[in-house]
Amino acid sequence: MTTRQDKVNSLLQRLVAAQIIKEDYEGITGLVTILRADVTADLEQANIYFSVVGQDPDEVLRILKKNIYGIQGMLNANLKMRKVPRIAFLTDASGEYASHISDILHQLPKS
Repeated sequence: MTTRQDKVNSLLQRLVAAQIIKEDYEGITGLVTILRADVTADLEQANIYFSVVGQDPDEVLRILKKNIYGIQGMLNANLKMRKVPRIAFLTDASGEYASHISDILHQLPKS
């Protein structure tokens, strides 16, 4: 990954997180955390990974997809790039997976 991709990833993560906090989208009652952004090498697509506590992640994903045009418009207005990456939201289940593995490890008999 290039330095430019790293900078764009960081900027996308901060801007999208700020937009979600600012807009307070109706229906999102849980705590949404933007974990990372992964932009493609050609900077045309970006996947935004998020986790949520206190609400069904699929419901939050549906709400974010419904509001994606507003978020994309904010990015288009704020990013000084010739081509602004098109975003897509994805849930990140790594936290849930880590918790599941931790539970399994705690259930193992101690020897």
